[in-house]
Amino acid sequence: MDWQKQMNQAMDYIENNLSSKIDYNSVAQLVNTSEWEFRRVFSFLAQMSLSEYIRNRRLTVAVLDIQNGEKLIDIAGRYGYESQAAFSRAFSKWHGVAPSLARDKGVTLNACPRLTFKLVLMEGITVEKASGQRTNIIGAGDVNYAISIDMNQKMVHKTNEQFWNYKGNDVLGSMALPLYGAFISEEKCQLLGDLAGKKVLEIGCGTGRSLQYIGEQKASELWGIDISVEQLKKAKQYLATCHLSAHLICSPMEETCGLPTDYFDRVYSVYGMGWTTDLVGTFRLIATYLKSDGIFIFSWSHPIHKCVAVEGEMLNFKKNYFDESWYSVSKDGGMLSLSDRKLSTYVNALAQAGFVIEEMIEASDEDLLELKDSQFAQKAKMLPVTFVIKARKR
Repeated sequence: MDWQKQMNQAMDYIENNLSSKIDYNSVAQLVNTSEWEFRRVFSFLAQMSLSEYIRNRRLTVAVLDIQNGEKLIDIAGRYGYESQAAFSRAFSKWHGVAPSLARDKGVTLNACPRLTFKLVLMEGITVEKASGQRTNIIGAGDVNYAISIDMNQKMVHKTNEQFWNYKGNDVLGSMALPLYGAFISEEKCQLLGDLAGKKVLEIGCGTGRSLQYIGEQKASELWGIDISVEQLKKAKQYLATCHLSAHLICSPMEETCGLPTDYFDRVYSVYGMGWTTDLVGTFRLIATYLKSDGIFIFSWSHPIHKCVAVEGEMLNFKKNYFDESWYSVSKDGGMLSLSDRKLSTYVNALAQAGFVIEEMIEASDEDLLELKDSQFAQKAKMLPVTFVIKARKR
């Protein structure tokens, strides 16, 4: 029996026994391991202890019992609390309101979704160790276990903001212009055109490396938006060392944040769009920022690349291309949340937002490929690892 199936059977056991005493040893036996090892692995993958997960699940399903009109004393006993008072304290701490208020319509309550484990493909493409850098990104290589999650925008934003505040660059590195991603370069593609005197906005500007490139092309105004305040601090400091300045805004890309409308000549994003929780909504916002006939360019890891792993001299499918469900994965002590979207999802979202696609690039630059002698480069010769789309606002 494979480990993924065993872990999900363990989750089934927990889910079926939330209203009774859970035998942790029995849970561990479903995964053919000790209770201590199961707790350790669960905590690493879920970024919470097993006891915390079970407590939060019980307090989540208890809401339905309360809203069904059951007595608090009965609910407290069902979920293992010695008294109604103990249950009320735990409920109030988790949800922020007393159990009696959970019956009110419109009250905001927390939710801990039931966890499901699945395989994902992740890859940090490592350059020469002597350089001390890693270039990106989320792709396909090492097989890791992830947790399927319900897409809760607030929680996804919180998870990814914390990741980029404290772990992002150390774990995933950063990709910046003139590179759009692995083996695709603006210097070869010439998608941005003449930037002299142009007003330019970057979505997901990170530490400011791409904005530096844009500034050196004589753009008249540099703007950037990012979800991470720590990334923006680094961007401000870095651009100052390059004698450049930019208008930097800390906000999720899906939200209105005071950016001017009908203002920019170019909007671009290098490995940023894949993080949005609302692709169509984000594209529509970007359309409002652009002048009529303005250009939007973005890149992301090619979805087929995120399905195929190198095994020896062969490429093997490890992930379903059509699976666009959200997941959280632990990466070097940090946690990030993502969805792997199909290429058609990006194309259709652009159309819905009022863009016309002018060019799409999937092929790797042969000159850049020749500079690398690695499994990753070998893979890039056989299938695209990055895609770039240039679209125009109608």
